[in-house]
Amino acid sequence: MIIALLAMPYTSDAYPQSVDGLYQANQHVLRGDQYMAINLWDEAEQEYWKAIDLDYNNIKARQGLGDVFSKKKIFEKAIENYQIVLNQQPNNVEIQYLISLSYYDNLQYELAKINAQKALQMDPELAKAENLVRLSETKQKEQDLELRLLRQKEQEALQRYSQLQEQKEKAFLGKIVPGWRLIQTGTPKNKWTGYLVLGSTAGLLVGGHFLRSAGQKAYNNAMESADAGNKEYFDYYVDLGTRRYDAGGYMIDAALGVFMLNMVDSFILKGKIFGGKSTRVKPSLPEPDRDRPY
Repeated sequence: MIIALLAMPYTSDAYPQSVDGLYQANQHVLRGDQYMAINLWDEAEQEYWKAIDLDYNNIKARQGLGDVFSKKKIFEKAIENYQIVLNQQPNNVEIQYLISLSYYDNLQYELAKINAQKALQMDPELAKAENLVRLSETKQKEQDLELRLLRQKEQEALQRYSQLQEQKEKAFLGKIVPGWRLIQTGTPKNKWTGYLVLGSTAGLLVGGHFLRSAGQKAYNNAMESADAGNKEYFDYYVDLGTRRYDAGGYMIDAALGVFMLNMVDSFILKGKIFGGKSTRVKPSLPEPDRDRPY
């Protein structure tokens, strides 16, 4: 006999509660009901949980928890506890109605209608269940209409955003200025790439211009040295001017090369190098209200 008991899985049915435990559980339920009567929901919840610790399937405690969670607007837990009661009392029409009402209050109108119809099947004369069916159907239609309107607004917002992106993509300035398209339409990471490309190109042009100007000044100094008959300074300034002028020319050529590459990318490669649709910022729409499950 002992071996058989040890082999049994642990369930509340396998180990019946003691009479004292059941009595204590009922006392906790009574105190929970008293707290509920004066709207002390947290205290009531604690008492119901204490009852369930002593008697897991205590119907009154489970229904009390359902009522507590319903008052707290935690409807998922309310339904869970009401369902435990309904599993033990399948013909309890009041609990079936409370389940449907919890779905309704949680804005789940289709489930509210289904469960209210079940309550009507149990008691065809239950007027409040019949009213809840009609209310649920009306609310479901309103919810569906609002959802369609919301989706329509989202589509319109996406379309406007796409059109704006297309306009920026096709802007002539972006076709000739390297990095401009990335700055206008790119993701934050791509924007910085665009700024880097644009800044580097501008830096090459400006730096090349200043180096060529410095080279020209060196040539002028070389001419002055030649007029003065100073051969040593003449050779120095000629060499310095040549190096500066050539370096400046290389920098300007590099900048022009980037410009040409950007134009080839814009007109032939469709933005594969300096940005395109794959680098665009994706539109972010507002999140739905958390109190609305649709």
